[in-house]
Parts: sequence; C-alpha cells; structure tokens
Amino acid sequence: MSEAIAIKDEIFRRLEREPFEPFQIVLASGDCYEVTNPHLIAIGESVGHVMLPRSDAYQVLRLSQVTAINALEPAA
Repeated sequence: MSEAIAIKDEIFRRLEREPFEPFQIVLASGDCYEVTNPHLIAIGESVGHVMLPRSDAYQVLRLSQVTAINALEPAA
C-alpha cells in the first residue's frame, strides 16, 4: 500500500507544479496515459480517473498498478 501512496504523492506533486508540465502514467500492463492538462485527472484513495484525449470517455487507473510516471515534452 505504501507504493500506491508514493505514486499518489508523486502525481499530486506533478499536478501542482507551476507551470504545469505534462506527464505520462505507465501501468504494469504497459498501457500509458498522458496527462496534458491538470484539470483532466482526478485522484482518489486507490484509483485515478484520466480523461481520454478527444473524447468524453475516461479511464480508471488503479494506483497500485502504476509502475512509472514520465515527463512529456510540452506541446508546441
């Protein structure tokens, strides 16, 4: 459980950066989700909800399945 807390803290740190820097969340399955806007992600106790680009859909992520958080290049 402590790993999920560390991941959650890291996500919050990245969301609070000024200026915001886009990042990618990588799951154990290999699936990747880009967070390009801090207002398009919600983090709970054990799950996160990420809005998918160009749609009204979202993906639910189990924080215990997050294996990496990578910086993305800012959009030009």
